[in-house]
Amino acid sequence: MGIEIAKPEPIRLGNRYLYTLTSYEPVKIEVSVERTSDAEIDLTLESLAADGGIEVDALTDEWAREHTGAPSLDELKASLARERDRAVASRTEEARFTAAVTELATRLGQKVPEDEVARYRAMLLRSNELDAGALGLSLDDLLLRLGTSRAEFDRTLEEQALVEAEREAALSAFASERKLTVDESEIPYLVGQDPAHGAAYLEQMKQQGALEGLRFQCLLTKAARAVAAEATCVYVQESPEEAAKRLQAMRDTLAQMRERSARQKEPSGDAPEGPNLHLV
Repeated sequence: MGIEIAKPEPIRLGNRYLYTLTSYEPVKIEVSVERTSDAEIDLTLESLAADGGIEVDALTDEWAREHTGAPSLDELKASLARERDRAVASRTEEARFTAAVTELATRLGQKVPEDEVARYRAMLLRSNELDAGALGLSLDDLLLRLGTSRAEFDRTLEEQALVEAEREAALSAFASERKLTVDESEIPYLVGQDPAHGAAYLEQMKQQGALEGLRFQCLLTKAARAVAAEATCVYVQESPEEAAKRLQAMRDTLAQMRERSARQKEPSGDAPEGPNLHLV
């Protein structure tokens, strides 16, 4: 078993840390591509039928025209297949992008300081709280409904925060080595803003004092795109067993969503008083 050598702390300059990588050569990655089949289309049809309160065998051309606008059931299936293929292509590209940046982070020459990890931890926590709030729940209530303990959630949050902080550090080092810069005119494009409203968006960011922070995030995005574009990627199709496991996970998720929806529609009785009570 090798001896793990502790990485040094980075040098801080102003409000940024300076990082380096052990190598700036293109990364080599492997990406799994989903094995598609008609089973996914059948599952979608089952879900549509369940939402409509009918059996899947009752789906007809007339139903397809009335509820989806498709000319026929066969055309609906073909449309679902095209949408599935687009989604798979998008997920594959996202996986390639993430894998490239994750691999780059393994080359980080310094340890990310705790204050940087804490910054990401706070951001992720706030994001989860907002997601729960959008459902009309507190984060603890949402975790209870999902069957996840707060301790488990906190452990996952800590792991995610470290991963994100290390990725940012690695991309910062890459951008510095390549001497990448971001012009103001690039910012709307890099954040996905409508070019027609780019000037107004930049002015709003300036007034909020957020332009330089936004410019840095755009710099990281630019670096990530370069890393992903230069990566040597081997695509491997998932096995039939992996595809079956993924499809079952989709079935389980849909079943849970329908069960939660059914529970929410049921009239609720008086809730028992007391902390940490789960109503079944």
